[in-house]
Amino acid sequence: MRTKQKWLLDILEVIFAPYSILSRILPQLIAIAVVIIMTSEVFIYYQHLDIISAVYASIGLITTIGLYIPSLNEMPPLEKIFLTILVSSSVAIYTTLITGIILTLSRRTVWIDARARWRAAHMKDHIVILGDMPELAEELDRMKADYIMIVKSEETARKISSPRVIIGNPLSEIELKNSGIQEASVVLIVLDNDLENMTALLRTKQLNSNARIVVVIHNENLADVFKAAGAYQVIRIRSFISRALASLALSNNIGGILLESVEGSSHILKRHGYALGFFYVEKGSRCDGIKISDIPNELLPILIQKGSNFTPYFSKDTKLEAGDGFVILGDPSKFDILKEMCTSNKSHT
Repeated sequence: MRTKQKWLLDILEVIFAPYSILSRILPQLIAIAVVIIMTSEVFIYYQHLDIISAVYASIGLITTIGLYIPSLNEMPPLEKIFLTILVSSSVAIYTTLITGIILTLSRRTVWIDARARWRAAHMKDHIVILGDMPELAEELDRMKADYIMIVKSEETARKISSPRVIIGNPLSEIELKNSGIQEASVVLIVLDNDLENMTALLRTKQLNSNARIVVVIHNENLADVFKAAGAYQVIRIRSFISRALASLALSNNIGGILLESVEGSSHILKRHGYALGFFYVEKGSRCDGIKISDIPNELLPILIQKGSNFTPYFSKDTKLEAGDGFVILGDPSKFDILKEMCTSNKSHT
């Protein structure tokens, strides 16, 4: 089952995700089971115990609890040899395995990873992020976007408050599939160097040729190479920051990118910051046929797209129609409200 319904995933994730942790401790559980079965077979054969009693005696013996101790005088030599070998080896094995299980289950990042893997297997049209960028996850959480991030370090996973993080190699095809990348609508690649970025881009294109792939590159001379390889958009990080800083030097805010909070800003700007967002009116959605004045007050329309043309000339009585696009300036935490309004019921199914 793959769905866009976040509320359904939120409920099912809490119920079913913990079971995926079994895959982490399954080898240890199997090893313990093998030791118990072998010891039980010895008791069944030599002591003529029934299966339940033999298992009970085996668990007591290998954990050194000693709930069942056969009479040494009545035990045949071969049984003593078997049990000596099994006990001497199994106590150390049992202790090591149990310690490993406890350590695995007690790590918070294991539970975060397990929930993310389960959720990713059931998501559709979500965002996949390749790279360690907690700030990006925080912004997407604030905008109530559904995403999965693959990070290399557990330290990064601990910094991210929501359980949307897979801990693994972002270049691994298996981990990419675990993120649900085949069903993702957008992939953001923000890795440490351009060789890794290119590898991730090529593997992503192989798995999902329809995804909108955005790559943040470090060497600006490689922009055309990444474009040719299939990137939808290439962000040249130094140019991006330089343009932002130049805009900031000439005005009070980073115009066109993000209205950052500055000294003297209003309370709402300090709290949220303003951003630009583009929305598309789907046929049959609540936006289809409404007036500009019906858009939530926290969001300010600045451009409307009719056909292939953008125009800033409109009034509060201008009606939006299916196929129109419009640019909004406002609180990004409110974008999900407008996105819901502009999406048809058919898209939700």
